[in-house]
Amino acid sequence: MEASEREKYLKAYYENEANANKQMSIANAVSALAVFIIFILYLVGFFPVHDVVLTVIKIVFPIVILILLTPLIYLLFFKEKLNKRGYKYFVIFSFVFVIATLNIVIPKHGILGWALAILVVNHYYNPKLGVITYSIVMVLMLLCLYGGMFLGEYDPNLLGGGLIVNGEIKYIDGIKERFDMLHEMIQNGENRYLKVFVYYYLSRGVILTLIFLVSNSLNRRTYNLLVKEIMVSNEQLRTKTELEVAKDIQIATLPVEFITNKDVEIQAELRAAKEVGGDFYDYFVLDDDHVAIVIGDVSGKGIPAAMFMMKTITCFKNYVSISRTPAEILRLVNKTIHEGNESNMFVTCFLAIINTKNGEMRFANAGHNPPIVGKYGSYRFLKCQNGFILGGLKDAFVTDEVTTLQNGETITLYTDGITEAMNSKREQYGEKRLIDLFNKKEYSCLVELHRDLKDEVEKFVDGAEQSDDMTYLTLKYHGDQYEYEESTYQATRENIPQMLAFLENFSKKHNLDEKFLSNLLVVGDELLSNVVKYSYKEGQTGIIFLRALYNLDRKELVLTMIDEGIEFNPFLVDNGPLEGDVSNRKVGGLGILIVKKLMSEYAYDRIYNKNIVTLKKKF
Repeated sequence: MEASEREKYLKAYYENEANANKQMSIANAVSALAVFIIFILYLVGFFPVHDVVLTVIKIVFPIVILILLTPLIYLLFFKEKLNKRGYKYFVIFSFVFVIATLNIVIPKHGILGWALAILVVNHYYNPKLGVITYSIVMVLMLLCLYGGMFLGEYDPNLLGGGLIVNGEIKYIDGIKERFDMLHEMIQNGENRYLKVFVYYYLSRGVILTLIFLVSNSLNRRTYNLLVKEIMVSNEQLRTKTELEVAKDIQIATLPVEFITNKDVEIQAELRAAKEVGGDFYDYFVLDDDHVAIVIGDVSGKGIPAAMFMMKTITCFKNYVSISRTPAEILRLVNKTIHEGNESNMFVTCFLAIINTKNGEMRFANAGHNPPIVGKYGSYRFLKCQNGFILGGLKDAFVTDEVTTLQNGETITLYTDGITEAMNSKREQYGEKRLIDLFNKKEYSCLVELHRDLKDEVEKFVDGAEQSDDMTYLTLKYHGDQYEYEESTYQATRENIPQMLAFLENFSKKHNLDEKFLSNLLVVGDELLSNVVKYSYKEGQTGIIFLRALYNLDRKELVLTMIDEGIEFNPFLVDNGPLEGDVSNRKVGGLGILIVKKLMSEYAYDRIYNKNIVTLKKKF
């Protein structure tokens, strides 16, 4: 990969450099403190030096301290400068400059500083900058060694053992005196300049070179790994974004506004194992007396399955018609998706057309799981022929069948992602657990049924990864036993009286108890006010959908509230028993307590970014 192409992936690396600039600024400040202490010690005579050397120190050290403190000033007051790419050169130069200064003043320990400069730069910055720093260090170290021979603390390794005067060793501090001594040593056959280069500089240089080679090699490896990691991360982000877009497109092909009227109620949900999947469902109002429902499961997962799914569901939208039987529709779909199916994908399907006036249901099954039909205490798997899958062969071997739904019965279509859901022990949820779930209690509404279905499967898998898409669709046949009304309102405080009037008029129409109606209006006001106040952010507008059903035979009232605001389950508000002083209760708590006391059953679910609250009252 070319350097220019690599650069666009290095945003994270530059962020790391900004952090390195911060750390180096702090290191420089610590170095400034060390130089300041050494400077003071020289001034008080702790390190005796010649007057000329001390004069040089008095001039150089304040400049050094000022340079070292400059990055700290930037760190404290100009933090945005740390992100400038050129700032690293200034902060590194400052650090190397102080090491060079100390190397002149204290030549014996200078190698520690040079090694630190190489390690720090290779740790924080890119390998190229490490090479530049190493080259500068090698040049400066040589200059500083020779500078230290004349300006620094006396070092016998550089200058020799000194002069013997009156039987005592006298160390030479003056610059001229040191030069004369070194010149005299050359005349006596000892070239200390050459020895310093060979035995002092080269030996230190070998050590620094080894440190550089190891640290720079690690730096290059880290640099390359970081580049690859960022590239992979960007690719994953791009892929994730594409998958999210694909998921949005996929969901857009599915109906999310569920059907409810006095004849039938339909609700469904798709929960993909990945961002996109191959499951699908749909339902169609064919005429005033007929609706169609379909569910399918495409082989495979991910984008290929989703694309095949979208092709299949488009075929259903084109071919579903009251003039065709379910088997005829499946044969047309099979013919279309089989053409050009080079990937040999296939789909299982179940399609049913229901007469909403008498409950007659015509259906055809193309290799799909048998649906569950019935009502509390009598749920069962529908007996049906297991026709052949769609898309695998040119012809579809499916047959029309007929059954009749009784008033109050439901039919639930589902995919094998539910029955084959696995826990950590590799056990499947299975059909027995599924049918037992349906028969364990009488569900007040489809929201409660689907919520329990999701909860039971999640409880069974106990955190194990979802291995397949899970999709379910339930149709409840009301027959002629329900009265039904619905309305939609803007979620504003000004519209709450209209919504309460909707509830009041429906209740009075069916001669419901006056005391119940009074409490119902309190409940409605509480729930609706919470939606208006908390579900939508400031400046946003939303809707509240109200639906009322009344079962004439069983004397049951079912109310449904739907909003598109933030997720909130009102029934999780815990405010203790409904007794005593209510003035200090939590906001919303009193109304929820009245709901729980007033209604026979209540349920909440979150489906396709919608809050669905269902209330049921038996009289």
